[in-house]
Amino acid sequence: MNYLTQEQSVHHGQPQELYRFAQGTQRWLYTSVQESIGYQSETYEPAPITRSQIEQSNELSRNGIEVRVPRDLPLAALFIAAPPEGVVSLTIYRRHTGPGAEASEFVTYWKGRVMVARLAGAEATLKCEPVGSSLKRLGLRARYQINCRHVLYSSGCGALRDSFRVDGSVAAVSGISVQVATAASRENGYFVGGYLQSTAGARMVVAHAGIDLTLAAPLLGLAVGDPVQLYAGCDHSTSHCHKRFNNLDNFGGFPFIPWKNPFSGDAIV
Repeated sequence: MNYLTQEQSVHHGQPQELYRFAQGTQRWLYTSVQESIGYQSETYEPAPITRSQIEQSNELSRNGIEVRVPRDLPLAALFIAAPPEGVVSLTIYRRHTGPGAEASEFVTYWKGRVMVARLAGAEATLKCEPVGSSLKRLGLRARYQINCRHVLYSSGCGALRDSFRVDGSVAAVSGISVQVATAASRENGYFVGGYLQSTAGARMVVAHAGIDLTLAAPLLGLAVGDPVQLYAGCDHSTSHCHKRFNNLDNFGGFPFIPWKNPFSGDAIV
């Protein structure tokens, strides 16, 4: 019995769902059933995970879902202190099983990304929007400004982040304060505007002096001895672009804008 027949059946449909959360190379794989399920060379572990109904509407913004998971699930820990750096995508696979019938093949039932998390008691509710909504949303437009408009290490920037990486390990960590011995190999402030990457996630660096780093938010799961990668920061000025990255050809600002508007006399920036 195929998936569509079972989906439309009142008596034969017994759905099983897989929840695949991904951020970069990290994966969190869960299933709503009580046993592990292998699919596409990945293993989905059972978890008490539920979701709201999927609605069909002409407005994509209303086609989102809410996924409820235990607060102590590793995925939920990403959102406890602050939203994670980068997009966390969600793909839901679904199939049916039933007495006297083999399980149908999994189909891609829903795809989108996690927008925000709401924590209450022992539960975390993840509000997700469908992937199509980002296609309908207006993108950021280039601004006429003095400083560079490109995101550091983006395709517009062109700087190769691994060329400005410093590897090390955590010597001490307390909240947003982290010590990494190899951070002292660069001048103070070198990592400000860059970020610290570890297996626990990534956080922007907002202060750097010697071995001391201050993160924009705590990075839960980061522990003493963990290997980390530090990436140089940029203040989006021509000075940093030229002296630190030798990347002035890709500078995305307009440094020669007049400081005074010739028509009104008001400052442009």
